[in-house]
Amino acid sequence: MLKLLKNWLLQSTSLLTINPHILLPFVLFIILLPHLVAISIIVTLYILLILAWFLLHTLGIISKPGQWIRFFLVLIALVILVISYGLSFSQTASLSLLSIMMCLKLFEIDNEQDRRNIFLVIFIADFILISYFLHSQDIFLGIFIVVNIFILTLMLNAFNRLPQSSLSLMKNLLLISHIFVKALPIAIILFLFFPRIPGPLWTLPEFGQSGTTGLSDKMYPGSITSLVDSDEIAFRVSFQGSSPSAEDLYWRGPVLTETDGFLWSQKKQQPLIKPFSSIISETSGLIHYTVTLEAHQNKMLFALEMPTQVKGDTIQGAYLSTDLQMLTKNSLHQLTQYQVISSTHFKFNTVSDSELKDALQFPQASNPRTHQLGQSWKSSLSEPQKIVAAGLNYFKNEPFYYTKRPDAMTTNPSDEFLFDKKRGFCEHFASSFVLLMRAAGVPARVVTGYQGIERNDVGNYYIVRQSNAHAWAEVWLDKNNSGKTGWVRIDPTAMIPAERIEADIFQTYLDRLRFSSLNIPDLPELSAQQKTLIYNVYNQLKQIIDNIRHSWNNWVLGYDQSKQNILLALMGMNANAQTLIVLMISCLAGLVIIFQISERYKKYQKRDKVLKSYLKFIDKLNQSGLAITPNEGPEAIKQYAIRQFPQYKTAIQDIINDYITIRYAEQGNKELILSFQTQVKQFKLR
Repeated sequence: MLKLLKNWLLQSTSLLTINPHILLPFVLFIILLPHLVAISIIVTLYILLILAWFLLHTLGIISKPGQWIRFFLVLIALVILVISYGLSFSQTASLSLLSIMMCLKLFEIDNEQDRRNIFLVIFIADFILISYFLHSQDIFLGIFIVVNIFILTLMLNAFNRLPQSSLSLMKNLLLISHIFVKALPIAIILFLFFPRIPGPLWTLPEFGQSGTTGLSDKMYPGSITSLVDSDEIAFRVSFQGSSPSAEDLYWRGPVLTETDGFLWSQKKQQPLIKPFSSIISETSGLIHYTVTLEAHQNKMLFALEMPTQVKGDTIQGAYLSTDLQMLTKNSLHQLTQYQVISSTHFKFNTVSDSELKDALQFPQASNPRTHQLGQSWKSSLSEPQKIVAAGLNYFKNEPFYYTKRPDAMTTNPSDEFLFDKKRGFCEHFASSFVLLMRAAGVPARVVTGYQGIERNDVGNYYIVRQSNAHAWAEVWLDKNNSGKTGWVRIDPTAMIPAERIEADIFQTYLDRLRFSSLNIPDLPELSAQQKTLIYNVYNQLKQIIDNIRHSWNNWVLGYDQSKQNILLALMGMNANAQTLIVLMISCLAGLVIIFQISERYKKYQKRDKVLKSYLKFIDKLNQSGLAITPNEGPEAIKQYAIRQFPQYKTAIQDIINDYITIRYAEQGNKELILSFQTQVKQFKLR
């Protein structure tokens, strides 16, 4: 059945031949599309102009530009690149230059038989496709690259056969598919056993590129608000066991201590020299989990408060800073996976005098009303715990609104927020609360990071998005309500009643509010009418796509040296470079032997079928009175048969000629073999 279908496809597409010269500009446009949507609009328009010009020339509508015009086109390209990118030698500028030069190279192609220039354009296009991995290793980008490499190889084969023959589309597809199928096991062997190189293989930092997580070591009014509409993923989390409760879902990031009243920044971080047990003790509520962090071009790692251990060698160079933030020695330019153990219940033991001094700094000549309110609490309330309670009650009792669309506050943002606007996002609440505490003599600082999670039911893991970015406060209490000493997390936004959380927050966090720090006792469920089929399908599809990405990240991008060592251990081998090289060479050699045996068997099988049909043909001739043996040459047999049976001259000639062609010219021509077998079967002498 499959053979009949295959033969039908071959016959039905025999007239669909490829015209690669006309397809070339369209293929190049598709290949450049991911780059065109991300670069300067001037460069994009210039590339589109060149491709359109070449297409019109190919169709015979306009002529090809002459030598001097091509020279001026190159000068214009250089001017456009300098205007767009300056003189910086960055990824984007380099790729834009290569893309323009590849398109201009089209004008040097004389005709369809100018293989040198055509092949050069195709090879540059292959290089541009591979260079996309420098920016991202997403699975869907990988599929896009593989499909386009397949198309370029298809065109390479089509151009290589001109002008002798032009294969049908289906023949080209079958030929290239055969090549790719053979290359696949080689790629798998190299992927599994090629020695892993520590650090990024595909990543080249982009000059001037900012972190893509949206968080930095600085914060100002509106910096976190700008992230609330971002649906980009910051990291994914897989918990061993059940997920933590909502009040424990604080992912610790930069700790901001220094401020001028407007801008908050992090002091220079140093690795924690003291034993961790001397800083934090009485840990309980241990959570084991794995974080898959998206590339963000800085050194921040995120973990639940409070990280106690990074398991094994899951990430090299990770350390805990003096502010108990997880950092790495090198910036993260690729997807990074690490395993952490965090304690959701802990006690701080000690703090240095310099830390307390920094946490009491109140910028002079800024936010005077905030300072005055804090001073009034300091004089009227004797204990730090009461001052903290007064600050939280102030946010709860005054008409503060939690909104992602606050008014701009630039001069004295804390004063404007606390006494005038009273509408803000988490950074407004956290920074103002910290300044109030400092004015009241309570050491305090701002902590930024992420808060909450979003469950993916398909893959049974959780997502933390850019819109989960959050800011909260830490205050130092000599003895808190539990009788413990240390830094205590305070989230002022949790004090805002549900009726004062504006609708725009609900629209953004609808799927994540149940894991939020906001004090919402009864989250309204969607009604049956709201849970429409479209919403459910969209949500399910979104989770499936992200689960595919997550699996790709774990099993392909996450296949590092440690996982390679585990694979070797399961195979009973030592994990070293020598073993890997020997294993890789042995597998490749075995694969080559298998390919050779397979090809020889296929050729033998085809020849055997042809020979059987040929012997049948000779038997039919001998049964009708012609005495010949198969040892005689086919040309001699043809002459004997035509003299004996002149009325069957055409049929005899066709059969013998096809047999000679199959045996000595086109051994793998399946159509010809099928036609030969059919002719022999239908040949009858009466």
